[in-house]
Amino acid sequence: MQIVDYRYIKGTERRDKYIAIPELNRLKPSARQFIALASIDIVLSQPTAFLYIEGFSIAQSDCGLNPVDTKNYMPSLKAGSSYIAHEWVQSFKNKEHLVRLDLLSGTCAAGIQAVYEADRLLNEGKVKEVIIIGGERTTPDTIRLFKELGIRIMCGDGLVYMRLTKQEGGMQIVAPEWKFAYSQNPFSFTEESLNTLIPYYNVDYVKLHGTGTKSNTNAEAGLAKIATNVTYKDEIGHTQGVSALLETCMVIDDDSIEGNILVTANGVGGFYGAFSLLK
Repeated sequence: MQIVDYRYIKGTERRDKYIAIPELNRLKPSARQFIALASIDIVLSQPTAFLYIEGFSIAQSDCGLNPVDTKNYMPSLKAGSSYIAHEWVQSFKNKEHLVRLDLLSGTCAAGIQAVYEADRLLNEGKVKEVIIIGGERTTPDTIRLFKELGIRIMCGDGLVYMRLTKQEGGMQIVAPEWKFAYSQNPFSFTEESLNTLIPYYNVDYVKLHGTGTKSNTNAEAGLAKIATNVTYKDEIGHTQGVSALLETCMVIDDDSIEGNILVTANGVGGFYGAFSLLK
């Protein structure tokens, strides 16, 4: 697959327990804010699939279904995802070319899941291009959830947009893998499971997920040995559903990184995967 267009926005301002995109108003719905902030002119001209990716904590107040009540802020998990996707579609031009719309929620590995699905759709010939979009805004509920689970990490805001076709040439994504490994602890991965992502071919860099937890740092030890490591968690925080593709865009924009980059991610619930970025 060829990346024909991409855009991303990452948090730049450190606040209490998260890295914020300062332009976002925390008391207004996030969907339309992201659409305006991204300022992406999406014009469809051929059969297209749209994949909306996300993490596991989206509030009704964030998607615009309910107003924010700052005195009694009790958002519901996984509410309003389809509404957010609908808002994005409303911003597309020539919507008659949109033939498929899916919501993907592979938590931190959702971007890998979307690339895997895009590759399948393009190879089947059902669509000529795939658009992937995801937006994550840190909410009090997000921070509360991680706190209750005893996971001390820095969260972050982020948005990513990527357009893929089956053409060759330019920036290529190849060999996507999407996997699941059961563990009693949904946040824990073994080195044995993540080692299945080590490719049979040589790579120049490996983009580690960089979970920030001791158990998953140990689990990534095998991947860390195969090539020069790239991580962005200290810079952008845990951006949940958009993390893998947001970090991919950052790799693309880093002139010091060239060659074959193995992009990996793993997320809550045992989901993990990888693909190769040829730059």
